[in-house]
Amino acid sequence: MRRRRRWPWVLLLTLACCCGCPAYYGFPISAQYPVQAALPAQVDDLSLRQDNRSAETAQQLENEVRKEHWLAEDTFAGVYSTSNGKQVTVFGGTGFRLNPESDADAEISRLTERYTLDAPESVDTGVRGRHERCAVGRSAGDEVVVCTSVDYGSIATGVFTRLSVADSAALLATLRAQIVQPKG
Repeated sequence: MRRRRRWPWVLLLTLACCCGCPAYYGFPISAQYPVQAALPAQVDDLSLRQDNRSAETAQQLENEVRKEHWLAEDTFAGVYSTSNGKQVTVFGGTGFRLNPESDADAEISRLTERYTLDAPESVDTGVRGRHERCAVGRSAGDEVVVCTSVDYGSIATGVFTRLSVADSAALLATLRAQIVQPKG
């Protein structure tokens, strides 16, 4: 009876473990960090508001982001609106994040009291390493949806009026794609 050699399979398994595992876990990190953020003047039908009140709100939110996420490399905040009165406030920061999933939970928890948020729901982003949570709440008597999206390189949160949870999550993804860009 002929004896089969095992070393090619052991070598293949060793290579898969030594190269495949780090590549599988390292790819999202390298794709999502480092990044930079810049607010565009227009995103779809949303226009960045430049009035004094919006600028003050944006500055206050940017300061809060800096205070809460003290390792942030850069911060951003802006108020967008449409001609029919829909308003979106977006804020966040860039910088390496070790555990995006727990950071998404922590950000929603941080905002729960301010917006009297209901229980958050997870949103499938379709991007490995990116975690998103959305919750319905209230701000100044109006119903709002608060969504936060966190990956290894950034955190972005949006407060949406006149939108469902699904539409808010989709709009945050659109905003995020315009605001957060790879460095280089």
